[in-house]
Amino acid sequence: MKKILRFLKCKDIDEVVTKIKSYEISEELEQFKELMLTISKGNIGKKDLTTVKGKTELLNYLRSDIGFKSTEEFKVIYLSSSNRLLWEETLFRGTVDRSVVYPRLIIERALKYPTKGIIFAHNHPSGSLTPSKKDIVLTQELKDLLDVLDIKLLDHIILGEGDHFSFYENGLIEY
Repeated sequence: MKKILRFLKCKDIDEVVTKIKSYEISEELEQFKELMLTISKGNIGKKDLTTVKGKTELLNYLRSDIGFKSTEEFKVIYLSSSNRLLWEETLFRGTVDRSVVYPRLIIERALKYPTKGIIFAHNHPSGSLTPSKKDIVLTQELKDLLDVLDIKLLDHIILGEGDHFSFYENGLIEY
């Protein structure tokens, strides 16, 4: 935050907002203002995804976040009963073709928040959208664990080569 303020030559977030208001507000500046206000309120880590309003918004966010990484990353999105974002994080990072996922850590994090729904997402740097046998088995194991806790696994999305594979849309997750 201090680096951003120094870069903008401002002493605090209020001065940033004042400067922004003095200019003709473009959509980019408006988004920047919202991001700065989010940071100033201590909501660091939520990036610019505050609710999951629809599949397109979610996919755009995931593509920009992990879709083009050169190593595999596994992201978890924790949602309230109204699909409000509680938290999101890249929990596991791996190599070009695999990452190790620890179910216990996912469960611990889900219980830290009033989580009612979870979305998993990971990228395939190879570009292949086909889930591996390990992807399918892991997803079912995680779904079974989450079911016991009354948390719905809403989807597991694989990103690769500008497209995606949805476990839900392809019948691999049912609720």
